[in-house]
Amino acid sequence: MTGYGLAEGDLPLGKVVVEIRSLNHKYLETFLRFPRGFFPLEPRIRDLVKRWVSRGRVDLTMRIDSSSSSVSRYRLEADLNLAEEYIHILHQIKERFGLKGEVVLDHIAGVREILPFLEVEENSEIYWDEIATVTERSLRALDEYRRKEGEVLGGDLTGRLEEIRKLVEEIKGRVPFVVEAYRERLRERLRVLLEGSDFDELRFYQEVAYFSERSDISEEVIRMESHLRQFESKLREEGPVGRGMDFILQEMNREINTVGAKANDALIAHKVIGVKGELEKMREQVQNIE
Repeated sequence: MTGYGLAEGDLPLGKVVVEIRSLNHKYLETFLRFPRGFFPLEPRIRDLVKRWVSRGRVDLTMRIDSSSSSVSRYRLEADLNLAEEYIHILHQIKERFGLKGEVVLDHIAGVREILPFLEVEENSEIYWDEIATVTERSLRALDEYRRKEGEVLGGDLTGRLEEIRKLVEEIKGRVPFVVEAYRERLRERLRVLLEGSDFDELRFYQEVAYFSERSDISEEVIRMESHLRQFESKLREEGPVGRGMDFILQEMNREINTVGAKANDALIAHKVIGVKGELEKMREQVQNIE
């Protein structure tokens, strides 16, 4: 399910920003981006994400804005051995070529390798409580975003569920007429074929009974009605329901395919196509639900 969350907080290092985006995915996949020095926190950040998200692709980005930092991120450290060697070489050059002038501090300060700027290694562990709080706020915002989208999807699924229930009722009401229509078609064909001959009434009713048994879809209809009730119950559940819904839709699709194969009736076939169309649209929507 798509979603977005953003939260900020202040650290001695500066302002920490946690931004989270989620996209539809069958399983949970988490991708994390941290500032340098914060990678040791990755396992605990992943655990936080799992508490809030069970399905989808989650991209979490953490940034540190050091413009308001009260802690220096760099330090100077003189390489005295290198400075000593550098001065010695300058004196050698001066003597070798008879150069005038003195070796002064400016000569040393201009050598970057002697006075390098070193980045201070951050101990991210000491900021874990603050970082966890900001991450939780961002995840809460993401969850709220996803809940609102879920309400919209729930309304759409409820409407499609009602349409399928209506079509199944129409299929159910058509069943008695299927056998009767077959009886009349068979009687007419036999009348034409056996015109002037004896009509075997017993054989005729045996054939009708066989067709009635073969085309009986009452069990499939009952199971479809049960699946519809289960799906409706899932819509009212709290917590992750996407995979359960996906399974129920697969079962409904299997039952309605059997109905279409057994009924041998043009009107029922038309209703079956309508049901399958709604099921396909619902399946696409369920992929967006956690």
